[in-house]
Amino acid sequence: MLKPIFEARGIFVNEITPKISSLPPPEGYKRPAWLLAALFERLTYLSRLKRTDVTILQRELISTIPTVERFLPGKLILDVDDAIFLNKRGFAAINAAKASVGVVCGNAYLAEYFSKYNKNIKIIPTGVDVNKMVVDSSRLDRSGKKIIGWIGTPGNLKYVESISSVLGALLKQFGDDVELRVVTSHPSAIPDELRGLCNFVKWYPGIEFDELPKWALGIMPLADDPWTRGKCAFKMLQYMSAGIPVVVSPVGMNSDVLGLGQFGYGPETKDQWFEAIKDLLENEARNYEFGVTARDVAKREFSLESVVEKWLDVFAAWS
Repeated sequence: MLKPIFEARGIFVNEITPKISSLPPPEGYKRPAWLLAALFERLTYLSRLKRTDVTILQRELISTIPTVERFLPGKLILDVDDAIFLNKRGFAAINAAKASVGVVCGNAYLAEYFSKYNKNIKIIPTGVDVNKMVVDSSRLDRSGKKIIGWIGTPGNLKYVESISSVLGALLKQFGDDVELRVVTSHPSAIPDELRGLCNFVKWYPGIEFDELPKWALGIMPLADDPWTRGKCAFKMLQYMSAGIPVVVSPVGMNSDVLGLGQFGYGPETKDQWFEAIKDLLENEARNYEFGVTARDVAKREFSLESVVEKWLDVFAAWS
């Protein structure tokens, strides 16, 4: 998404996506062959990138294993938007950070960790394509159902399951006026307790632009642990870019974003989750105002264009 904006600013971007996953296969007997194949592929990067001025790594070349990061051509920058240091005591992540001229982190929690291993730290938040997201002015139309929505990968459905009793109580109270919608890759991933409450929508690339603007609000429940503190609020920012209010766990980056304006709630207990969602379903004026503010904050602070400007500052300082 950022590539055309960079190129409009005179910076050519060559993206390389590994064909061999950086994550090991679950079957132990496959791992030696996987490691050799992955390492060989990474070694080819040394020649493919030889004329590069800056190389940006978005994680270790091979998960949890230090390899050839320090030999990559150009000025090396590590770009981190997850707590990749939680596995194997962070050896590979630390190696990549030490090999880099600087580390770009998606939030303050990640920046605090990596500042122990690199003196050049810059926080650049995750960007969202605000300009491509078209706000739906009819989303609160009384003639249709109001949609409580969630979008994400199957591994994160456990967080939605944690408030399934709250969602069930809300659906019971509002009846046919409200729908719970879950966008993910396949219905079998939805926990049993949620499956009877929600309508499944199959994910496809770009679905956020079609789906999110229809919703009355977006939810992002999370546990509070080292992994979730490393998350960069991407789901929340997608909701905001669509001009809808948010109800999110106040964990990590979510709390920081909530502090930028009045466009949602950060409940901590199940009772608070119930009251927050109920308020945004019943109070259409507040829902609308929160949605407008959410969109404004997303455009000002998290648009792709604003993210590119921050990256240009990094290139000027570290290259």
